[in-house]
Amino acid sequence: MRAVTCTDAELEVVERPEPVPGRGQVRIEVLRCGICGSDLHARHGCDQWAELSARLGYDRFARSNEPIVFGHEFCGEVAEYGPGCRGDLSPGTRVVALPLLREGGGVDTVGLSVHAPGAYAEQMLVQESLMMPVPNGLSSDIAALTEPMAVAWHAVRRGEVGRRAVAIVIGCGPIGLSVILLLKARGVRTVVASDYSPKRRALASACGADVVIDPAHGSPYTAAEGRGRRLGRFRRRAATGAGSA
Repeated sequence: MRAVTCTDAELEVVERPEPVPGRGQVRIEVLRCGICGSDLHARHGCDQWAELSARLGYDRFARSNEPIVFGHEFCGEVAEYGPGCRGDLSPGTRVVALPLLREGGGVDTVGLSVHAPGAYAEQMLVQESLMMPVPNGLSSDIAALTEPMAVAWHAVRRGEVGRRAVAIVIGCGPIGLSVILLLKARGVRTVVASDYSPKRRALASACGADVVIDPAHGSPYTAAEGRGRRLGRFRRRAATGAGSA
């Protein structure tokens, strides 16, 4: 099969053997894969992340001298089950999965470890217990956004923003835009979005932000005074970290 590897920041299309699913694993045919900001950063900065991960007890993170196959935002079709799987989904079923893979008694980060190649390839392995079918005829393009949307949904839930509160999103990258969408889907009446980029501010407006601020010329913290009963805890707990991926 073909795959794109990254070694010493150089991308290369290579031929690799088809992955063989281990116990509890599923081989899937990749249909779509997103390019995450984490992939772009890891291309040049994975060694620093690896050192930090090693200090925290995980020593299998990507290293720049290893041929890493990126890609953790994906949608694919079930192709083959490994031993010990339930096999509830028939071959050809479109699925997404959490980007974690049990291997060698531990858990590896899919697309950010040489031990768990990601979806910049024609095929990959996922954990059956972390795999979910794509519902209701959702397109593969949209289904591949499940992982980043899940990150945003986690931030919104942790923020506990009430509908009448003012939510402030600092940074309108892909995750920040996803946060805006989910805040509005949850019924939050006033969402303030802040970013230096005119293009990102335009996207924030298109995603439903009620007030859009260029922080070079105004403060997002005072932009919606009087429009909500209180400032949502989302700003304090989640917004800053969720807006810049």
